[in-house]
Amino acid sequence: MKSAVTVCFVGLLGIIAGEAAEGQSGTVESRLATPRRSLDNFLKWQNPPTVDMTIAAETFAIQAELTQVRRAELARQLKAVLDARGLFVSLESVPDDPDYVDPTMDDARFAVFPARLPEVELVRVSDRWIFSHATLSAIPQLYGATFTGVTQSFIAQLPPIFQNSFAGVALWQIAGVVLLILLGLLVRKTVELILRRLAAVLVIRTPPHWDEKLVARTVRPVGFLVMMIVLMLLYADLQLPVRVNSVVSLVLELMIAGSLIWFSFNAVDVLCDYLRGLTARTDTKLDDQLVPLLRKTLKVFAFIIGVIAVVQNYGYSVTSLLAGLGIGGLAVALAAQDTLANFFGSITIFADKPFQTGDWIVTDGVEGTVEEVGFRSTRVRTFYNSVITVPNSKIAASGVDNMGLRRYRRIKQVLGVTYSTTSEQIEAFVEGIRAIIVANRYMKKDFYEIHFNGFGDFSLNILVYCFLDVSNWSEELREKHNFFLEVLRLAEELGVEFAFPTQTVHVDSFYKDAPRSVGKARSSEEMAAAVEAFGPQGKLSRPGGSKLEIDGREVSYPPVSSPTRGAE
Repeated sequence: MKSAVTVCFVGLLGIIAGEAAEGQSGTVESRLATPRRSLDNFLKWQNPPTVDMTIAAETFAIQAELTQVRRAELARQLKAVLDARGLFVSLESVPDDPDYVDPTMDDARFAVFPARLPEVELVRVSDRWIFSHATLSAIPQLYGATFTGVTQSFIAQLPPIFQNSFAGVALWQIAGVVLLILLGLLVRKTVELILRRLAAVLVIRTPPHWDEKLVARTVRPVGFLVMMIVLMLLYADLQLPVRVNSVVSLVLELMIAGSLIWFSFNAVDVLCDYLRGLTARTDTKLDDQLVPLLRKTLKVFAFIIGVIAVVQNYGYSVTSLLAGLGIGGLAVALAAQDTLANFFGSITIFADKPFQTGDWIVTDGVEGTVEEVGFRSTRVRTFYNSVITVPNSKIAASGVDNMGLRRYRRIKQVLGVTYSTTSEQIEAFVEGIRAIIVANRYMKKDFYEIHFNGFGDFSLNILVYCFLDVSNWSEELREKHNFFLEVLRLAEELGVEFAFPTQTVHVDSFYKDAPRSVGKARSSEEMAAAVEAFGPQGKLSRPGGSKLEIDGREVSYPPVSSPTRGAE
């Protein structure tokens, strides 16, 4: 049993040794035959446990005058740059064709990271794929731009104990992470302190105060931005694994873009607050509506610019992306037709100005006060204090009754009095209501209509048509209340009784009783004389209405005709 296990173990070691020997004994041409094999050869022989810088440096043999030591140093520097910048090479995406030709260059070359590191490229020389002259020339500059010389010298002088690793990470790297974070926080606090001091100085020296508000509102995003930049510049010196650095690089770039968007948002708020102060001094409310719209537009624009910057930094062509979207433009347009309709509806609202913020409107079953007009919808606060969001396309396509643009508030009321009311009482009641209107300072004096207007089923109807000169609904209710109270007091004073729906049944006769006589008994001559008396120039004729007199003085408040008559 033991002998069998021993044989298997020895055989396994032999297989591993044979594969390693085969990897080292393969020809240079086979190891550099394709772009994929060349990159695999460059990376594999620099990763533990198979480290052989002689083989790894074979891809740098484009210049014969380069020594083996120099090629190995260039290989080490390039690998360090790729790892520090988090540029992980996925060999599956690298072509494995010895005759590969770059479609854009029409040449036998392959750019490893065309967007983020275009200097690094492989070219075919004879039957080998090796790094180009441009790559060899750029490696020292890339290495110097990636790592800080002072930091590298300090790391090289650390005691050997700091080289001990924990979970695959050296102790000096763990300590470096902590120190780098503390350094970033210190820099952030320092920058914020300087900006706050600057804002305090600007308050004293610049009276308008918009500049110190801008500094004060952007203290935190600027401090955070500087902190992220410091971390971005120094994290490569920690020489963490490439996968860790790829995540750290992505996070830091997102944080930098986020801090720039944060800064833009706060700057937009300061600008819009300043504009809101300017628009508050104007009479029109249209500019008050434009300020919130401008605030949202600028913030959306800043966010889009930040996203485009991040996307383009990672090698995605924004132009190609937009072109790709253009292929499906029809489908997008059909899906977004409601959004586009609402957008053009908002343009129509701002152009036609059917209402403004604060107006009381009635549109398509919605009634309330306009709170905000946006790109997509309008927010209306109802009178039961809820908020209804109405699409702008719906408002633009329907009628809008703007109650807020009314100069006067109409009162149209039919007062029904009983049939027992005499003609003199009706005339006095009508004149009394006119007198109430003339005496009320909230009434429109140049136009009102008060008339005995018809014979109803159970009442004599008097039309009251007048207008209140008030600015809001609360004042309208208050003055309408006062006006109706005056009318009620007038009716009580004149003995006029208001009618309510009734039916009167007259029993014409009872058993053994004589039938009821209706009207006055008049001869034909008397009735003919009455008709003549109500005719032209008759003694009972009052075609202009009855006259109320006090000591021979006529009391009358005739209505005044107006060319701007309100709609009934």
